[in-house]
Amino acid sequence: MFVRPVGPVDARPRIPGSKSITNRALLLAAIARGRSTVHGSLDAEDSRLMLAALRAAGIAIQADDMQDAIVIDGCDGPLPAASPAPLFVGTAGTVARFLLAVAAASPGTIALDGTQRMRERPMGALVDALREQGATIRGTANALPLVTGPHRSRLRGGEIRLVRPASSQFVSALAYAGTLAGAPMRIVLEQGTPARPYVDMTLAMIRDAGGLADWIDEGTIAITPGGLVGRTWIIEPDASAASYFLALAAIRGGRCTIDRLGKASLQGDAAFAHVLGRMGAKVTQDAYTTTLEGDGHLRGGTFDLSDMPDMTLTLAVAALGAEGSTRIEGVGILRHHESDRLTAVATELRKLGATVAIEQDAIAIDPPPGPPAHTVAIDTYDDHRMAMAFALAGDVEIRAPSCVGKTFPRYFDELAALGMIRA
Repeated sequence: MFVRPVGPVDARPRIPGSKSITNRALLLAAIARGRSTVHGSLDAEDSRLMLAALRAAGIAIQADDMQDAIVIDGCDGPLPAASPAPLFVGTAGTVARFLLAVAAASPGTIALDGTQRMRERPMGALVDALREQGATIRGTANALPLVTGPHRSRLRGGEIRLVRPASSQFVSALAYAGTLAGAPMRIVLEQGTPARPYVDMTLAMIRDAGGLADWIDEGTIAITPGGLVGRTWIIEPDASAASYFLALAAIRGGRCTIDRLGKASLQGDAAFAHVLGRMGAKVTQDAYTTTLEGDGHLRGGTFDLSDMPDMTLTLAVAALGAEGSTRIEGVGILRHHESDRLTAVATELRKLGATVAIEQDAIAIDPPPGPPAHTVAIDTYDDHRMAMAFALAGDVEIRAPSCVGKTFPRYFDELAALGMIRA
């Protein structure tokens, strides 16, 4: 697929529902008491994998096409059905890690497996913590494929200590397990957690569902078992998906407005607009709307994205046309995502003429000394964020563009509406 540069843009894109909120809402609805209705959920690969796995584990789920909603009858506790045939999680970290924790707190035998890349992604600290809680988990390398159960008693609760997890998803997963444990649980994070806003999102949504889960100090989370009840969930737009269009207006000039996404968002990535503001764009954000205006002139700088590591690729592509160097810190976690994103982004930026240096927890980018190379073929590494971010560079060929179906199947349709896709 060939993408051409256009600008200035005037964009008000249709952004799909948040992947992170959707999969959390679906899981909470499954283990809550009573019926939940989920409006505006993401309809993409990751959410479909979660729905399929929950159905296979005995959860009653139906679509309400009249209300554009998903209706879930919760099981009021652990997953009811055994599933010795593996539940397939694809490359979805939220599905793999969240379901593993809930399966470990459920009585029956449940197997999980995913793609080759998901089999390579870290699970060990989560597996170890669940085993310490009394869960039976079988696997050869503390990575997928894994089989949980059968279990004769609940997880024991009490204290879990983690040095610094490889993913915030481990912490969120243990919080869900804590709602199903036999006693209150405390998660002690000795050196904090990457991407803490995602943990904050998890705890807030547990509370919204009637549970008790919160920070009791800077490094300790307390979860009380039970209390989850069905409710209506309204999913806000995906802030990560919105970032590409905000960056497009910053890079090419023009204006982009994202409706229903502002300061009140549960998503830490909603603050990325202000990173672009530091690069020179004008940002206006109220509780429920974000608007960015750009003139195509950006400046580099040093940015700590430890709270929003998924924004690294978007910022890296914006850095291609910025004045001066850009340094992105706090993002070593990206080595273990859908691809090794630090290596992947450096490889593709160099094709476009940038000078790139990778450090243990950072990446430094110097823009090309002259105009970027023309019609460069960008490899996407089967990673949706690589495809979406590098399309912003314009005058590029995006290889294997269908990988965007993981979270944003209509992405290139939205770019086509702005005149960026050429046959």
